[in-house]
Amino acid sequence: MLGMTQKFDGKFKMVIAEGESVRGPIPATGNTNTRGFFKPDARTFFKSWVTEGPTHHFALGIGHHARTLKRIGDALGIEAVIVKP
Repeated sequence: MLGMTQKFDGKFKMVIAEGESVRGPIPATGNTNTRGFFKPDARTFFKSWVTEGPTHHFALGIGHHARTLKRIGDALGIEAVIVKP
């Protein structure tokens, strides 16, 4: 999961996390795109995610690419944070 946000000083920031998407019924929210699960639990993960100041929208990818995204941010001079509760 990758969120691009902008900090108070105008610089960009990448907010990155990895979770698991599993098959199952469509959630009550109606989101048919994914059933995302994050460790240790949704509440703890969400608090850690929001603390980093992401925007409302983010991109989902397939596979484990958090470290690669972090390296890209570092190479581009963009702050990149991997959210770990």
